Amino acid sequence: MIEVEILRNKSGRAVGIRSLGHADYADSGYDIICAAVSALELNFANSVAELTDAKFETHFGEEEGSFDFVLLGKRNENAELLLMSLLLGYAAIRQEYGSEYLLIKDQEV
Repeated sequence: MIEVEILRNKSGRAVGIRSLGHADYADSGYDIICAAVSALELNFANSVAELTDAKFETHFGEEEGSFDFVLLGKRNENAELLLMSLLLGYAAIRQEYGSEYLLIKDQEV
């Protein structure tokens, strides 16, 4: 199962995500859920880097299936919009395939 933690500040605004695990929907290399989540996350990180001036930290771990992303510094509305788009993508995958493959929860930071 892929577990996604939406990192929220004290006011409830999303400021990052942590994603860990593999969906185990199919064998490695054929798992469409893992592929979809990875594509969303990579596109999100690249979009923030190329389309905004936001400061952030990110880490990808292919073996363990991890992706960490945290916005740093002052608020950046464009980066936050891209983060909300990522969250919509996660929700669509969970709705289509079920929470046994993708679990989404909030974490206050």
